Amino acid sequence: MKKNIAILVVDDDEDDFILLKSFLEDIRHYELDLQWTPRYKEGLQLMKQNKHDVVLIDYLLGPHTGIELLKNALEGGCKMPIIMLTGQGSYRVDIEAMELGASDFLVKSEVNGEKLERSIRYAMERTENLRALKESEEKYRKIFESSRDMIYITDESGNFIDVNEMAMSIFGYTRDELLKLSATVLYFRDSDRKAFLNTLKKTGIISNYEVPLKSKSGETRHCLISASLQRSPDGHFYIFGVVHDVTRRKKIERDLMVAEKLAVTGRLSQILAQEVRNPLTSINLTLEQLEYELADKDVGSYLDIIKRNCKRIADLINELLFISKPAQVKTGRHSINKLVEETLELSMDRIALKNIKIVKSLAEELCEVTVDDGKIKTALLNIIINAVEAVPENTGVIKIKTRAEEDKCYIEVEDNGHGIPQEDLGKLFDPYFTRKKGGIGLGLATTHNIIQSHGGSIEVESETNKGTKFAVTLLLENNLSHEDISR
Repeated sequence: MKKNIAILVVDDDEDDFILLKSFLEDIRHYELDLQWTPRYKEGLQLMKQNKHDVVLIDYLLGPHTGIELLKNALEGGCKMPIIMLTGQGSYRVDIEAMELGASDFLVKSEVNGEKLERSIRYAMERTENLRALKESEEKYRKIFESSRDMIYITDESGNFIDVNEMAMSIFGYTRDELLKLSATVLYFRDSDRKAFLNTLKKTGIISNYEVPLKSKSGETRHCLISASLQRSPDGHFYIFGVVHDVTRRKKIERDLMVAEKLAVTGRLSQILAQEVRNPLTSINLTLEQLEYELADKDVGSYLDIIKRNCKRIADLINELLFISKPAQVKTGRHSINKLVEETLELSMDRIALKNIKIVKSLAEELCEVTVDDGKIKTALLNIIINAVEAVPENTGVIKIKTRAEEDKCYIEVEDNGHGIPQEDLGKLFDPYFTRKKGGIGLGLATTHNIIQSHGGSIEVESETNKGTKFAVTLLLENNLSHEDISR
C-alpha cells in the first residue's frame, strides 16, 4: 500500500515546477498530494502552518532567496523537512542552507526521479529521528528538572556543566550561579572532596557517599552522593551525579534518639530524685533544729556549709528533672541581638579571666523572634561557656554572628578552640555525655531541649585543633502562644 505524502513546492519558475512534477510522478512508492506556489509570502505562510510532509524551495524567488525563506519559516515555527533547489551548485549556499536547518540541497540539473525520491525519504526519516530525539530529550529533561534530588554534570575539574533547579531548594544557588562555579564550593573540607574523587576514580562509580555539604548561606546539608565517571569521545572525563538531601531525616532521627534517651533519663531521674529528696528533707529539718538549739554556739559557718551543699543537691535534682522533660516556654517578642548581648554580659567574667577576644557581627536588619527569653539566654549561655572553656587563654577568639534570612533567624557561635573529635559529634547533645573533667553532661542537652521546644534547630561543626561552630536556627514567626505551653 502506497504511503500518502503531502509536498509543498515554492518556485517562481513554472517550467521548473512542471519538470519537477514529472519527476515526482515517477516516484512509485508514494501517493503524492502536490501543492505549488510561485509567491514568496504565500509559501512562507503555508510553511508556518506545518500541513505538509516535506517542502521543496527554489533558491531564487524574485527579489528574495530560498535562504531568506528557510530562515523566516524556521523562525516562524516550521517543523517540516525542507529541501533546497538551485540552478547552479554552490558550496557556500549548500553549507549555509544546511547550517540553517535544511534537510538536503539539490542542483536542478542533476535531479531525477530516483535522486528526488531518495532525498525526500532521507529528509523525512531524518526529521522524524530528530523529532523523536527531541521528544526523548524533553522527556528526560522533564525528569531531570522534576527530580526531588539535585542532578548535576561536572567536568573533571569540578566545573558545573549542567544542574537541575533542585539545587536552589537544597543549596540556595540558582542554576545560572552554579554554572559559573565549581563543585568545591559545596564542600566544607577539601579532604571530603578529595576522598570522594579518589574513590570515584578507582571504581568509576560511587553510591550513597555520605558527606556534609555547605549551602550558599553557610548552612550544613547532610547529603548522600551517587555518581559515575564517564569518558567522552574526546578523551575528557565527566562526572554525572545525584545529591540526595537527608538533613531533615537525620535531624528527625537525632531528635528521636535524644527524646528516647531523655525519656529513660526522666524515669531514672524521678526515682533518684525521690530517693534523694526524702533524706535531704530530713537533713534540712534537722539543720533547722540545730540552728535553733545551737544559736549561742560558734558553729554558724559549719551550718552554712551544710545549707549551701544541701541547696546544691536540691538544684542538681531540679536540673535532672528539667532536662528529662520537655521545656515549658513562656513566649514574647524579643530582639535576638539584645538576647545575645545580655547573654554575653552573663559570661563576661569568664571571658575577661581568660582574656578572650569577642568578635560580634550582629544583623542590622530587624531580627525579632517569639521566644522565652530566659530559656533562650540559658541555651546561648551554655554554648558560649563551652566556647570559653575550649579556647586558649590570651589567644582565644569567639565569633558571634546573627542574621535574618526569609522566615528564619540564625545565631552562630564559632571559636578557635581545641575542637571536638568527629566520633563525639553525634553524642554531643546526649544527656550525661561530657568530655570535661568533673562535668555532668547536662548543659548542651538542656540547650538542645530548649531550642527544640521553640521549634528551632541546632547544628554543630568541628575540626580537631581548629575550632567549633554552633549554629542555632529560630523561626521569626512561629505558632507558640504567649502563654505557658508544653510541647
